[in-house]
Amino acid sequence: MENTSALGEISTVLQSRYGCKLVRLNGGYTNMTFLLEGTSPLLVAKVTGLLYPDTLNEISSLNLLVKSGITPIIHDVLDIANLSIVLMEYRIGENGQSILDSGNLDRMKIVYKKLGQFLASRIHSKPLADSDHGIRRSNIENLKLNLEAEFVPENLISQSRIVLSSIDVNEQNWVLTHGDYGPHNILTDDKNNFSVLDWEWAEWGNPLNDVAWVCWFTKLHYPLLAPILNRTFIDEYILHNPMPITPNQLKACSLYKAWNVIYRVRDATPEVKKEWLRRLEWTLNSDFSYVVS
Repeated sequence: MENTSALGEISTVLQSRYGCKLVRLNGGYTNMTFLLEGTSPLLVAKVTGLLYPDTLNEISSLNLLVKSGITPIIHDVLDIANLSIVLMEYRIGENGQSILDSGNLDRMKIVYKKLGQFLASRIHSKPLADSDHGIRRSNIENLKLNLEAEFVPENLISQSRIVLSSIDVNEQNWVLTHGDYGPHNILTDDKNNFSVLDWEWAEWGNPLNDVAWVCWFTKLHYPLLAPILNRTFIDEYILHNPMPITPNQLKACSLYKAWNVIYRVRDATPEVKKEWLRRLEWTLNSDFSYVVS
């Protein structure tokens, strides 16, 4: 439940500082996000818990990518009423998932080409160097050793261990990854503008984690479109970042991402746990051979 008193205080402070009107946003933005109507340039305020690790992670990621051209620029970070308010540039465009829902295959293919191009050339072009820039690192090694969740049956845990064992944990190959990359977290328009939102789950890790998650998301939610869209995405990605990609790698990295979500929903409602248990089993039984030739 939202803290009405805290939101009132935030609204008062922002209106006083920026002379603006707050308008609640959705469609491409998550959490409590507000447009600061009347600011120039237009800003959005993303409201999260104070010192929330995901928020700090997103701030670090956006600061690292400030020159990429595909991420919002942070203008300020405020602490008000025990909440963090990240003020960032407002990006205009249509959410990629709404384009998937439109039924226009040509537009969908353009979105997936952009997803592949910008992932390879603007995001995965950042290798892990001497400094992690305050961005978390992949927990794959720990996950392999301590794979458990009280609501996941032992047979699924055992199957998961076998699949996850194939993932390369060599940090020399790690790059910046978005963590929840896909059409649901991008904005685009007919002028070729492209914005990647919601960097809370970003981490240094295997680039195939992002690649696999796009394929996983599309196959799960749009199974009839997945063969052509995922092939379009992979082809464009490899064009800008040539690397071998196998069906087994896609399954293993999808499973890694799914388990990270499972850890996040351990205290969720029974319905949410049941759904992610279904998705875990679905991932273990999925075949990604249609994606790569």
